[in-house]
Amino acid sequence: MNIVILSGGSGNDALVKGLKELIGDNQNFNIKVIVNAYDNGKSTGICRAVTNTLGVSDIRKNHSRMYKIVHEKGLKDNYLEFYNGRYDFTPGKEAQEVIQKLTDWNMLDFIPYAERFFALPKAKDYEFKDFSVSNIIYSEMYRELGYEKTNKYFCDMLKIEDFVLLNSFDNVYIKALTESGYVISDEGDTVFWNNPDDKIVKTIYDVENASFGVNPKAVEAIDKADLILISTGTFWSSLQPTIEYLDFYKYINNAHAKKIWVLNNEVDGDSWGVSSVEFVEHMRDSGLNLKDVNILINSDACELLKKKDTKYNFVEKSMGNIKGKHDAKKFARSILEIYYDLDVDYDYLIFDFDDTIFSRKTQPKFVEKSIQNVKLINEYFSDKALIISGNSYKSIEKKLAMCYQDISQFNVPIWADANSTLYKNGAFVERLGYLELTEKACKLINSLIKKHKLGSLTTKIGDKPVNYKIKPLNEITRTKLCAELNNNSESLFKAFCTGKTTIDILHPLNNKHVLFEKLKLNNAKTLFVGDEISQGNDSPIAKVCNKYIEVNDVYDCNTILKILEDRGNELRVNNLRRETI
Repeated sequence: MNIVILSGGSGNDALVKGLKELIGDNQNFNIKVIVNAYDNGKSTGICRAVTNTLGVSDIRKNHSRMYKIVHEKGLKDNYLEFYNGRYDFTPGKEAQEVIQKLTDWNMLDFIPYAERFFALPKAKDYEFKDFSVSNIIYSEMYRELGYEKTNKYFCDMLKIEDFVLLNSFDNVYIKALTESGYVISDEGDTVFWNNPDDKIVKTIYDVENASFGVNPKAVEAIDKADLILISTGTFWSSLQPTIEYLDFYKYINNAHAKKIWVLNNEVDGDSWGVSSVEFVEHMRDSGLNLKDVNILINSDACELLKKKDTKYNFVEKSMGNIKGKHDAKKFARSILEIYYDLDVDYDYLIFDFDDTIFSRKTQPKFVEKSIQNVKLINEYFSDKALIISGNSYKSIEKKLAMCYQDISQFNVPIWADANSTLYKNGAFVERLGYLELTEKACKLINSLIKKHKLGSLTTKIGDKPVNYKIKPLNEITRTKLCAELNNNSESLFKAFCTGKTTIDILHPLNNKHVLFEKLKLNNAKTLFVGDEISQGNDSPIAKVCNKYIEVNDVYDCNTILKILEDRGNELRVNNLRRETI
């Protein structure tokens, strides 16, 4: 999943941390953060003036935050000092003192940049109090190397993905217009406006160099996104200018992604007294089409930011409020619940097995994640989970034995042997005899297999076949052979492609939908999770369930299970509280 977050420097702290917690090491998720670099306050403003570049602070904060999340147990003290420390430097001795800091941190490669920064004429015009050394180095590297090369350099140094994109490289300074017509000339003053009697109503752009336009990489990220998040943050300096400048909102409006905008928990200084509905109307006036945007508000937020209007798609969820910050896990779960449409408390959770719960790949990381999935399903969902697999139970049994010494401990019902036989707690329960292949069908299948000199695996109920598997085949051969099998079947069987290299041959009535009908699930709320929904044997049952999610592999399934587990735990706690009351 490609996730794009429009954010400032610190507004998405909880979101990124929570997403990483739920996603874990799932490499199917790709996160990009789009920011503007119009910050002009404190040391950032001085660095902008000295180097005539964009502001570094939001980019630096995103890099520093991701470093802490990715390397939580192996953080380097010199990196933390470089990014987080703020110092008062002696007038006239700034260069020597900064160089000494870099020497102490063993960051000798940055010394020439510090020397060249302080050699610039405008460096002599300022005092360097409460100053970030990293801002000095970033801004000078921006001046010499450009934004993209500099950002990549630091991401490589920190061993994190190069995930931060600027909306534009235009050297923009922003001002703010209030209701009374007063112009707040400095962005640094905007964030501390704190005036509910004269609210900010508009951003004014002062552009020194507008030759770059919209950053094409930011546009590409929006185009490829599956999920676009407008995160919490300072509205008039972070979120609104990013979306409005150069009509960037048009790319968001045209994107096919799911779109979610999360509102703050508490009011910020730039928007004191502004309600959630007013924020929405400001964003609407900035050009964003809100018809397909879910506006997520926190039921734990201050009252002003919980107001709703039925003209817009407000969604309210409890996401915690810890000194204005969301609870990271609840925040991320709420986002992914909306994305996957998992707000419903489903009666049945139906899973495919191979490459959904348990990977066909044998590398340790895939096996470890598979075992996690099996144990999550068994521990949290055995009362409502159901596994339906086209594979043989013997194959599944071997994999369950990797999770439990005694597979009778696995309590989830499993329909296996080409969807035809029910097992529970490691024991046979029942079989569907009408799904057996006829003798005539078997003869025809065997003649075609012999004709093409292929080997096959056969799944049997007793001594009667219910499934032939032909593999491994390349895609061209598999497609042609599947078509030939179906053309010659006389409706005695059906063949279809499964997995990466396999053809399955079954009784024409045999598909996973058969079990849906047999188990009388039509009136139940059902969720199906599988890896072969677009094409393959998961499609028939997925399409009759209330909701289905197609996963790429066991990592995606693990993320879904964590969301469901977290939601289930919260529901149980809430129910217990109600019972206690």
